Amino acid sequence: MVTDKSRVPTSDEFSFVRVGAFLVVVALFVFVSTKAGTRGVGFSMIMGAIFQQFQGRIEYGWEGRPPSGHITGWLATLLNLIFGVLGLAIMVWPEVAMGIFGWDIA
Repeated sequence: MVTDKSRVPTSDEFSFVRVGAFLVVVALFVFVSTKAGTRGVGFSMIMGAIFQQFQGRIEYGWEGRPPSGHITGWLATLLNLIFGVLGLAIMVWPEVAMGIFGWDIA
């Protein structure tokens, strides 16, 4: 079946990306340093915001169940911008983020 619509990826298709990102961040914390892991968290936040922006909505609800609803429109764009900026701040200033999160600076 061929359609003219551009295909929007679903959150199910990003689940393997989320698992991969989680494993990479854990590996950074365990094998490199807390600072590198914190930067990995920031990078994951930026990528998550980008994926959600391309999806055009933010799903919410319980994990493992269908979404309870979606945040769409300008509010979703604003929240994705905030998530992306926070992720960038965590990448640029990992020491501050580690202090806020209560992680040891090593």
